[in-house]
Amino acid sequence: MSLDIWYKNVLRNPAEIAALFPCSTETGMLMTAHLEGMDEGYVLELGSGTGALTECILQRQIPEEKLILIDKNKDFANYLGQKYKDANVITGDALDAFDLLQKMQIYEVTHIVCSLPLIIMPQEHQLAVLDAAFKLLQPQGCFSTVTYFVRCPISQKILDQYNKRSELFGFTWKNLPPAYIYQIKEKQNTGSSN
Repeated sequence: MSLDIWYKNVLRNPAEIAALFPCSTETGMLMTAHLEGMDEGYVLELGSGTGALTECILQRQIPEEKLILIDKNKDFANYLGQKYKDANVITGDALDAFDLLQKMQIYEVTHIVCSLPLIIMPQEHQLAVLDAAFKLLQPQGCFSTVTYFVRCPISQKILDQYNKRSELFGFTWKNLPPAYIYQIKEKQNTGSSN
């Protein structure tokens, strides 16, 4: 069922989906590794699609009611809302995440999992998404993202504006195409320029 919805939307708007296949379980487990042992706060998923990464988040024992799923595709959001009845499912654009969560009286998230194609977004769109995300992310939180390119999809210049650093966390061949997972975290005050 979820694959039917996925492929219907890929054919209808390939530029918006920007992936021929949903993320694999291996990719999802790498992207959600930082959630292991998390015991409070909200997890925000940007670009939830049909829930491939959502399933991996839930496997990390995150309560469904602590999940905030944002996807601007109505078909995906409707499907997610039916599948995850206790989750906070929002039909909307990730660049509006800050305002959308403010309306729900949620002012901070512990971690963010992002499968949006940041590297191919127009820069102003990418900046708007990141600005919203980093305003919501608590200082010790982690922003996890996937890309099909070796380099981080967010430039160091942009990361510097938010006092963030990127780290290549993992890579898997078990994804179509093979995927690189980056974690974005607060810079450590050690005098290093990483």
